[in-house]
Amino acid sequence: MVYNSPHYKGYTLTIPKDKDGRKVIIPAKALNIVWGGDDRYWKIPEKSGMPAELLQVSWLEVTASVNGTDHQKNYEVGFSVSLKDDAFGWNNSPVYIMVKRGKEGKFSATKVLFNGNGKQRFEISGKLKKGDSTTDPNIYFGLYEVWSGKWRGGLQIHHAYVTEE
Repeated sequence: MVYNSPHYKGYTLTIPKDKDGRKVIIPAKALNIVWGGDDRYWKIPEKSGMPAELLQVSWLEVTASVNGTDHQKNYEVGFSVSLKDDAFGWNNSPVYIMVKRGKEGKFSATKVLFNGNGKQRFEISGKLKKGDSTTDPNIYFGLYEVWSGKWRGGLQIHHAYVTEE
């Protein structure tokens, strides 16, 4: 197969908030996934509601953004994930949730250890506090492990989310 790009750029969509107007759910198909354009490394869902599945990578970078946020409010960002039975490379090996407000903002990072949660779905998250110097209404965030060079696989990303606290 010939690839235009090794990276998958999630489609742009209007993302509705939940019934309380505080939480935005971003489907796996709308996420930006480094190496997601190459089916040797990722299975990208063909329709919303299905998870993106990591087959194997040594560079984990999955990102998203949400606009229309209030710089005077706190936010939680995160990913709903699960590990397949044949998952590898996760035990005692950290990944990071990184989040910032605006393109020029500084990242805040949260270290996360998976430690083999089996097929059970779980959430990993990070926080963005109010009072940043920018009034930019966009939040940029992602799930990263780009430093160790360690190969990993078997991760399923069901969706990402941003919740106003």
